[in-house]
Amino acid sequence: MKINRCTRALIGSVFGGVLMTALVAAPAQAQSYTWQNVQIVGGGYVPGIIAHPGQQGLFYAKTDVGGAYRYNSATGTWIQLNDWTPSANGNWMGVDSIAVDPNNVNMLFMTVGAYDTYSWAPAGAVLVSSNQGASFTLHQMPFPMGANTRGRDAGERLQVDPNNGNVLFYGTRNDSLLTPYNNGMNGLWTSTDQGSTWTQVAAGNAPPLSSDGTGSGIAFLAFYKPSLANGRTQTIFAGVSDDKAPSTLYVSTDAGAHWSAVSGGPGTTATSGMYPNHGLIGPDGNLYITYGNAAGPYGITNGQVWKYSIGQKTWQNITPVAPTSSDTFGYDGLALDPRKSGTVVVSTTDRYNVGDTIFRSTSGGNAGSWVDLKSKATFSWTQAPWAPWGNPNAFGNWMNVVIDPFNSNNLFYGTGGGIFGTTNLTNADSGLGVTFSVAAKGIEETVPQSLAAPTSGAPLIAAIGDVCGFVFNSLTTPPNAMISTTSGTGVAAACNSGAGIDWSKGNPANMVMVGTSSYPTDRPVGVISTNGGSSWSAFPALPAGMVRGGGTVAIGTDGTSIVWSAYASDKVAPVYSTNGGASWSTITFFGNTLPVGASMLSDGAQNIFYAWQSGSTNFYVGNGAASWYQAPALPVAPTQVSTVPGRGGEVWMVANSGVYKSTNSGSSWSAPTTISWAGFAFTPTSIGFGKAATGATYPAIYSGGQFSDGTTGVMRSIDGGSTWVKINDGNHQWGGISQVVGDMRTFGTVYLNSSGGMGRGIIYGTSAN
Repeated sequence: MKINRCTRALIGSVFGGVLMTALVAAPAQAQSYTWQNVQIVGGGYVPGIIAHPGQQGLFYAKTDVGGAYRYNSATGTWIQLNDWTPSANGNWMGVDSIAVDPNNVNMLFMTVGAYDTYSWAPAGAVLVSSNQGASFTLHQMPFPMGANTRGRDAGERLQVDPNNGNVLFYGTRNDSLLTPYNNGMNGLWTSTDQGSTWTQVAAGNAPPLSSDGTGSGIAFLAFYKPSLANGRTQTIFAGVSDDKAPSTLYVSTDAGAHWSAVSGGPGTTATSGMYPNHGLIGPDGNLYITYGNAAGPYGITNGQVWKYSIGQKTWQNITPVAPTSSDTFGYDGLALDPRKSGTVVVSTTDRYNVGDTIFRSTSGGNAGSWVDLKSKATFSWTQAPWAPWGNPNAFGNWMNVVIDPFNSNNLFYGTGGGIFGTTNLTNADSGLGVTFSVAAKGIEETVPQSLAAPTSGAPLIAAIGDVCGFVFNSLTTPPNAMISTTSGTGVAAACNSGAGIDWSKGNPANMVMVGTSSYPTDRPVGVISTNGGSSWSAFPALPAGMVRGGGTVAIGTDGTSIVWSAYASDKVAPVYSTNGGASWSTITFFGNTLPVGASMLSDGAQNIFYAWQSGSTNFYVGNGAASWYQAPALPVAPTQVSTVPGRGGEVWMVANSGVYKSTNSGSSWSAPTTISWAGFAFTPTSIGFGKAATGATYPAIYSGGQFSDGTTGVMRSIDGGSTWVKINDGNHQWGGISQVVGDMRTFGTVYLNSSGGMGRGIIYGTSAN
């Protein structure tokens, strides 16, 4: 999906309600850029993997916040399918469900939308591809979807009729929909034209759904292919995860027009506390279902596995191991081997005491047939050596499994940390161990919170949600360890979620990072390095009153002065240390404190700090970490503020009205520079700086943002902001941009991360121009 535009005239802007003399940025030709990921490999939740039964090696994986991927079996890597997603539809980077037409290897369907319980959540969409995801046709739905909400581990709720590729069914969640949506939209929807148009099955005829969010709604759909009549599959099953539903399983025998409860099984969710997660029909004519006592993927403490004989209409409890009060867990992942009738694989979930595992049976789950693969499993972490989290002999968590329909030895499973696989699954038949390896190369789903590119040492450092952070000595090889880890280089158990990171502009080897540890309870985390990130040590002391910590941090040019502003939820004013974190004091000036949750920033060449808040025009300056004053009000409330490495007192900010510059530490600001491209106005949301072009006198400036047509833009200037060029294209939009940082050692190289909490890892662009 490429966007080509003609160059048009640029216009001025209105600032603060008063017409200002704006600096108008002239257009130039777009530059040719190559975009790729800084190699981390994995790092995020993969709640589903789908195998196409018609083509060997064709798999698709969905992520909750980072788009979908197609497997390239020739290279053993995954190919991203959603990077064309524009800023205006960034929420669509969350993939809710994936379906394939089993009779057409080219057809791919997915429902997208990360959130459904907020009034601001945009409507979801059905994406239809006829070329395995190389391009899509978009069909917006009238309701939002919840790829990153409770129950995202269940599925698949989108399915294609195996006897008629024109017919699709989609089951919604049972969350409460806020205005502008309404709860009457919850339920079962169907399409008879390959997803182009959709009709809701009448509430009285469909599986019943409440709108109380007690489960995951219609957790899965399963077609019984032998029931073909009148060109369509007649018998269809739906797993219903809803406290108010009379049953956890419903069936239609008239191609989805009418539905009725299936009695038996584990009973209703309300009485037994069981929620269906996955349901698949095997070649043996049985419907297999995994259950947990919560919507998942977290909070499950009990679970079961059942199978339902479609022909005999009977149930059988085939749970491999029953949870106990000292060994609590549920069952989630489910895979069947189409080549070997009765071969079933299930995975546990939330088994934190003894660790999750995968069970396998070759006789339909009959008593005594289950083999616990963990007892003899071995694991290889070559693709992501940082990822074991100190436990290299564990499956991981929140597993969903799939067996290769062409090779019974091959299995993939997705976890909260990427994808793993094996090519010797049937070793278990003879009592041998199964070998599992990280198999996520190409999948980059981490959610960076702060990026920085030092002028010496490692080219990039990053604080990252859920995986703390990394020092990248190479952009093309995954790091050996996190900044926080229980093995290798780093501080043991320093944090599980990074927030802010910075390096000293006067002593680049000195670095600081802050974050949060959630295990066993929330606590603030701070670490410092004096050798360019080769090793880290925890702050000798933590500020009083912090609960979670996190937030933003900055380190001065002296390499020891640190300012730290924790998450606003801590309700603690920003603090400072002049001795590398050995002691902390609240920042005060004339009896005042800095605003709770303010963003902290270090100057590019002087031992000066800055503080600001989105939505406010207040700006604060620290002459050193301890001596602060309030500068004149900013001309406009900023979206982001940045400093220029190597240039003292130079501060830039971006806002809806344009780009602003100060050369005197915020005492005064230029008129706004407005940017447009091909007649579309550009709203900058981030700004960063990199090495100057050959012959240029000012560092290259990069800005990420959104054009007035809703598309994502990455702009570059090599003349101090007088002229700008667009350096991304329609295939590289990533759902929007949160931060851009230039490389101060290589002209043209720029790093960025996606916006809105979406997870595409760290993107970097390079150009010969």
